[in-house]
Amino acid sequence: MSLLQIENLGVRFHAEDGGIDAVHSASLEIGKGETVALVGESGSGKSVTALSVLQLLPYPRASHPRGSVRFGGEELLGAKADRMRALRGGRISMIFQEPMTSLNPLHSIEKQISETLILHRGLDKAQARTRTVELLRQVGLPNVEERLDAWPHQLSGGQRQRVMIAMALANEPDLLIADEPTTALDVTVQAQILQLLKDLQQQLGMAILLITHDLGIVRHMADRVYVMKDGNIVEHNAVRALFSDPQHDYTKLLINAEPSGNPPAIDQRAPLVIETRDLKVHFPILRGLLRRTVGHVKAVDGISLEVRAGQTLGVVGESGSGKSTLGQALLRLLPSDGPIKFEERDVQGWKERDLRPLRRQIQIVFQDPFSSLSPRMSAFQIIEEGLRVHGIGATHAERRQRVADSLHEVGLDASSMDRFPHEFSGGQRQRIAIARAMILEPRFVVLDEPTSALDKTVQAQIIELLLSLQRKHELAYLFISHDLKVVRAMASEVIVMKDGLVVERGPTERLFDAPQKDYTRALLSAALEGKALDWEE
Repeated sequence: MSLLQIENLGVRFHAEDGGIDAVHSASLEIGKGETVALVGESGSGKSVTALSVLQLLPYPRASHPRGSVRFGGEELLGAKADRMRALRGGRISMIFQEPMTSLNPLHSIEKQISETLILHRGLDKAQARTRTVELLRQVGLPNVEERLDAWPHQLSGGQRQRVMIAMALANEPDLLIADEPTTALDVTVQAQILQLLKDLQQQLGMAILLITHDLGIVRHMADRVYVMKDGNIVEHNAVRALFSDPQHDYTKLLINAEPSGNPPAIDQRAPLVIETRDLKVHFPILRGLLRRTVGHVKAVDGISLEVRAGQTLGVVGESGSGKSTLGQALLRLLPSDGPIKFEERDVQGWKERDLRPLRRQIQIVFQDPFSSLSPRMSAFQIIEEGLRVHGIGATHAERRQRVADSLHEVGLDASSMDRFPHEFSGGQRQRIAIARAMILEPRFVVLDEPTSALDKTVQAQIIELLLSLQRKHELAYLFISHDLKVVRAMASEVIVMKDGLVVERGPTERLFDAPQKDYTRALLSAALEGKALDWEE
């Protein structure tokens, strides 16, 4: 008997205009110890199908007009709340796609993992702490004892995802639903996490429902694959058969999708937009009752760079290498030491009131659009906010027209501007985040993993959008990513970071074709050939 059986599942979201069918008909099954992948583009209904298993959809706004979900022969659709609480985190666990919105910002890492151990296993605090340390070491979190008291915002995206994985595996579930489990992780950590999941699966006999847009992961992890499009399962087969002989045109499109682009050529005559010399960002380590400083975390430790108009500087490295910290320091969102020159003006010592007019010209697009867009504001309000802050647009009607033009520029229908973030797909949310930045006509934009949460076909669209906006407005980009294929499509030059330092830099093609450092070679091997990181300096 199958461990999980989903038959003819339908999911409808109700609204004043009658509602939307997010899933029309989904049927799949998973056996004990088996890994089944559910793949498809953003908005195809993958996550909605998975959330239906644990009854985590926003009921009664969401409903199931048809179908059945059985776990171990037990029907879960319509199950009572106390029964579902017993299953969630116990026999069925889930790794969510967006860890920043899934982790509680008011609780420490230790408290969040310990909670599930105390509730489901009845451990006391000391036992839960010991098990928490063990779990965090298993998922490769560095300096575990120092991280126990950390808050989610103090961790990098990859570190937060590792915490989510530790929470999901804490009670050794029978079924693990992994919704884009490696989206926020660099390729080297991806290999470690996927191997960890495989090892634990063998130890525990655990079944995995893997939801992903990364077909490379599917090829290495799954036994069988279901392909989903527009709320329907369009193809199902064993992994080897599906990749060697796909039947549906949509499956062929997914398999052949690869990020591509033509980054601007290096032009040393272009005007400098932003530059820094020996930039440092050191975070104090506090200990004891009086919280005395006993050392520093050197997140950025003496980096120099420059970005010219119409050019893109790529920044690559493992999770926790300091990439995002570097970008935020350049935008003066974090305190730092060292000159930061924007169009030849050193803005390092400027006070916030002096920086405010400059904010219009320096913008950022964050990695996770769901957590960076306010859930209480419509797309119009989110994009309009910058116009209001900077006094652009004399009337509401004028601002609304500017927002409509901006949405059109990023490939969204202006009629959707009054919808809220949760009513858009991941790719659409990222387009809204880009529109929010671009509507102010900036000169310099930090793009912090802007495509990591997107499937390959949408990645290609976003890359082309960013390149076209760059050509049109002569924008300078700092492009931060762990996806080296995307960096190759976007960046003219690349710097490679490790532990807050630049280990190598150079023109993109030269660095990709003839890397000089062992670490860079290992990083490229992991990214382009799927090999785990193995290097020595």
